[in-house]
Amino acid sequence: MQQRIAIYPDSESLSQEAARLVIRLAQEAIVTHGRFTLALAGGSTPRKLYSLLASDPYRGQIDWTRVDIFWSDERCVPPDHPESNYRMAYEVMLSKLPIPAANIHRMPAEQADRQAAAESYAAELRRVFGTAGVPVFDLIQLGMGPEGHTASLFPHQAALHERERLVLPVSVPKPPPERLTFTPPILQAARHILFLVTGSDKAEAVRAVLEDQGSPDDYPARLVHAAAGEVAWLLDTAAAAALQRRSTA
Repeated sequence: MQQRIAIYPDSESLSQEAARLVIRLAQEAIVTHGRFTLALAGGSTPRKLYSLLASDPYRGQIDWTRVDIFWSDERCVPPDHPESNYRMAYEVMLSKLPIPAANIHRMPAEQADRQAAAESYAAELRRVFGTAGVPVFDLIQLGMGPEGHTASLFPHQAALHERERLVLPVSVPKPPPERLTFTPPILQAARHILFLVTGSDKAEAVRAVLEDQGSPDDYPARLVHAAAGEVAWLLDTAAAAALQRRSTA
């Protein structure tokens, strides 16, 4: 695993660098193996990134017909619900891009049978990636909460120790509590991970994760330290305030 930490003065400059990174990885993946597989995050932090990717001059630098979009987690709400991760990404980015509808793979989290929904999404992953094993994403974009959760993997939950299933239904201590989430094997297999973290409320968790304090049970984002590829942490100055080892961008 290679890790890069970069600190930016504000979310605008952080999001611009994130957009440039997504474009570079997309171009490299399309040249290398003909397509780019990307898993998106929820929450408010990536909203600016998604808006930039859908606008000039960024949008024209990716062949969106060769991009497959997934989600690392989803709230168990309908796709038009204000809390839906899909809805945010669709309104801000996907609706503005020439990406085929068949390339947008939404988590069916609104289904009443959440276990069946998780199994259905795992089957979709394996179908698109053409594998019976763990799919290898070109890029998984993640965030991190103040308690160190990432995707919908929260501290001290059984999902942190899952090694076989790709997608799980979970109940988390944050509304809305019912979610679907990628499991650690998917996060750890990715070629690239991009963390976007902003805000002073994340500073202590950033310090714990990046300076190897506590366990993955305490801070689930530490699980990504086991990733096979490159992990890039793009932080604003507030989120990075407690770090002892600082690297400014």
